Amino acid sequence: MNAATMPPIRTEVASAAEPLLDIRDLTRHYRVSRGWLQPAVDVVALGGVSFSLAAGEALAVVGESGCGKSTLARAVTLVEPPTSGTLRLAGTDVVGASAEQLRALRPQVQMVFQNPYASLNPRKRVAQMLDEPLLLNTTLTGAERRERVAAMLDQVGLRPEFAERYPHMFSGGQRQRIAIARAMMLGPRLLVADEPTSALDVSIQAQILNLFMALRERTGMAYLFISHNLGVVEHIADRVLVMYLGRVVEQAPKAQLFAAPTHPYTRALLAASPTLDARRAAAHVPILGEPPSPLNPPSGCAFHKRCPHAQDRCVQERPELRRIGTDAEAPADQCHLVACHLVEELGA
Repeated sequence: MNAATMPPIRTEVASAAEPLLDIRDLTRHYRVSRGWLQPAVDVVALGGVSFSLAAGEALAVVGESGCGKSTLARAVTLVEPPTSGTLRLAGTDVVGASAEQLRALRPQVQMVFQNPYASLNPRKRVAQMLDEPLLLNTTLTGAERRERVAAMLDQVGLRPEFAERYPHMFSGGQRQRIAIARAMMLGPRLLVADEPTSALDVSIQAQILNLFMALRERTGMAYLFISHNLGVVEHIADRVLVMYLGRVVEQAPKAQLFAAPTHPYTRALLAASPTLDARRAAAHVPILGEPPSPLNPPSGCAFHKRCPHAQDRCVQERPELRRIGTDAEAPADQCHLVACHLVEELGA
């Protein structure tokens, strides 16, 4: 079973030249109360994020907790509307879409959550959980749905008899395979994976990553892969987006970013990531301090209080993303982009 055999989704189809997902200046604000005697404030979870994702491509989003990764995932999966900006999915502008258009779009983008122990309903058998998306979104008969459930279990490496078991009867890795199977039931074109291996043992993580790669090769799906583990990112991604306090600070093809990280924050993340490469470990400065509170973000560059290279300009002026070391005619999403005033000084 693959995406081509799934029931058609009625929505505007993107042209071959148009990306599957196109996000421009996307923002998401939350109104937060600070108590009886203080006025409520707007917390900026996403502060103008822009990128695109082609069909079949894997884009990784990395950063510390609170950088906006999960907020971005909720916006892409249509769980939460953005405050402003443009989010085009399969040729349809989600921000201005009608309820009917959103219902048609949702089967095209599905999500795999971080914790397989919490994301599965303990009161339902596997067969019920996998059958439910088909029951709600297709006109297939019961026999046809059962056939698809069995085929999907086979695709994720589980035996057919597992369909009649409950989640508590499985290991963490098996539960995540079930969650992946559920997300795949409607043949989505985009799969958003939010830290899908962080709750698993290291040996099981490799199996799940190999499963993601096999499904991508078989179906042509695109991935938005959210992780704090750069080892996982290096294994699965085509491009990497580094976020800090709701903004993109660096974006590059995977090989280029790992070979020549430029933003001090990216370098710090790599320094904190275990590696057997002694040259890489020696070349990076470890990160300093704690992330700032989004309730009181710093002026200028949000990273300046933790940056060993910060200058007066960094305190006063927020840097914008700019191209480095690339052909000016190349598409922006295929370039190395960095938001730092000190690119030249840092030797980009």
